[in-house]
Amino acid sequence: MIGKKGLVIFISFIFILGAVPLPRASAEETRLVILVSDNEADWAIAQNVADLLGAHLIVSPWGTYDPAVSAEILSVEPERVIIVGGPVAIPEEYTKDFDEFGIPYERWYGETRYETNLVVIQALKEEFPEAFDEIGTVVIANGRDALAIEGYLRAMKLMPYEFKGKPILVLTDEGRENVTITALERFMHVSEVKYAATYSGREKPMFPLNREKIDAWMKSHFAAYNEDNLVQSPTREEVYSLLINVQNKTGRAEGLLDGLQIPAARKKLEEAKTALNAAWDAYNSGEYSRAYQLAMMASFNADFVISRAYREMRTVYQGLPNMQLQMEIQQFEIMAKVLKRKGYDVSELESLISQAKEALKQGKYSLLLNELIPEIKDTLAKLTTKRPSPGTPGRKNHGRP
Repeated sequence: MIGKKGLVIFISFIFILGAVPLPRASAEETRLVILVSDNEADWAIAQNVADLLGAHLIVSPWGTYDPAVSAEILSVEPERVIIVGGPVAIPEEYTKDFDEFGIPYERWYGETRYETNLVVIQALKEEFPEAFDEIGTVVIANGRDALAIEGYLRAMKLMPYEFKGKPILVLTDEGRENVTITALERFMHVSEVKYAATYSGREKPMFPLNREKIDAWMKSHFAAYNEDNLVQSPTREEVYSLLINVQNKTGRAEGLLDGLQIPAARKKLEEAKTALNAAWDAYNSGEYSRAYQLAMMASFNADFVISRAYREMRTVYQGLPNMQLQMEIQQFEIMAKVLKRKGYDVSELESLISQAKEALKQGKYSLLLNELIPEIKDTLAKLTTKRPSPGTPGRKNHGRP
């Protein structure tokens, strides 16, 4: 059974997220939205897609639903949402919101970050061939090398002249060579390949790149192309920033797990905390490469905990109607706050939410379910979206069903 502390932490976490300012869309931007989690690999490929399509990129905390993110998307009044990542990374609560408010959407994802990377490239080629043809540089990075991926994103933003044509990220790792090459097969005209990697010293990358197999394939399929490297070593500042992010993620995982009986998740949490403590020790000793490796171990374990705990938390809420209604009202409240900050007149919405809170307090569940909540949803929809005409497809998945 979930403890009271766990419920409070989870609700508080949602409120904290709702208070964080989110990036605004400019009037010139398209009404295509790309929604992605803050997983570094998915985020990077989603950034590539957003740049190619002129879309508005919105980032959600990995593995967790944030109603403030839904409100941000609603305020863009999107004609379409593309979700990069599966339902573990981007929970189904988002797609329920899109269904409620009549926003067409689709997912581009696979079982792993490598398969998601491949699915995104394939979907981009199929649905947006003109934008796909602008790609001139393929950047290959290990899917676990967060610093190399972040370094690539910085180079893309600050030094776009370093790339021949638009760049795109292709992920690799040990045992993923076939997925990597399958992704590379989608490109007919590649003029440049860059390898992005973090090195400890100058001997070899900290995470494998499978260069021999990839180079051999490239030479057999392309008559001529340039090859270059985006090489970096872990710096004190980068590792510190990463450690803070992983520490926050691990704390979030521990809060979500409070009161839940999931032995596998508790074991992973302890492994995450142990790795994180060791990472801080290495960092304080000036061993930045070691600290980086340990931080990534902690990050992957914390992701596992968040995924399992959040899934269990939703099950608990579904079994407690009162708590489920309370959470739904709080989500509407966060959405209203975000929309108010963005200049919407939410007075009617705030009035309905106040009525809903009072109805919940008095136990008037029928009034809530049959009148107030549907009216709140309808008011939100009128505020921020134009419902598509009947028959407009709501969803389309690229990847696994």
